[in-house]
Amino acid sequence: MHAPSSLVIAFAMAALNPSASTSNPPATSPHSIDAAIVAYQNQQYAAALKLFEAAAQKGSQEAQHTLGFMYRDGRGTKRNEAKAIAWYRRAAEQGYAPAEYNLGLMYAQGEGTKLDPAAAQRWFRRAADHGSVEAQVKLAEIAIVEERYEEALLWFSKAADQDDADAAFNVGSLYYVGRGVAKDEAKATEYYRKAARLGMPEAKNVLKSLGQEPE
Repeated sequence: MHAPSSLVIAFAMAALNPSASTSNPPATSPHSIDAAIVAYQNQQYAAALKLFEAAAQKGSQEAQHTLGFMYRDGRGTKRNEAKAIAWYRRAAEQGYAPAEYNLGLMYAQGEGTKLDPAAAQRWFRRAADHGSVEAQVKLAEIAIVEERYEEALLWFSKAADQDDADAAFNVGSLYYVGRGVAKDEAKATEYYRKAARLGMPEAKNVLKSLGQEPE
């Protein structure tokens, strides 16, 4: 399941974040942060921090976002939430989805800034519009809590379209109980099957309870 405080580390390589958004090309060549990535992988965080800072000053969104994470988590430096939010903002203002999402989390949790749910949702929406699965799921979860089921269905469906198993399962559940949409057990089964194909054990169990065999 999606942890509310999870942070998305958006390095320019699949090994560190295979689901990083590709909606915005990096402002600098990927090679400009290769050394920083290698240092980070080798847990040489202080060296990585300096290298990411150099790339960030040249406009690299990945580097700016990664600096936000490193300052927020205290890697290679003392934890500094104010610097974290500043670096997240620099990347977010360029439309970089992972940074938009994490900036939203900072506002949602009151880290480095005052608690501001409205600002958090604005950044989540920007990230979701730029393809962030995490932001789409977050908006859906907020909508569920506020009993706005049609909106929840919309965002869960967008995340499910990107092969998020939990989102597919939740779309299935909304169809099954008829929340935000007309009750449709066939549609529910379709989405439960998708969640099962994506490896979600709970979906397989639900299908069995409905007398269906996972494909």
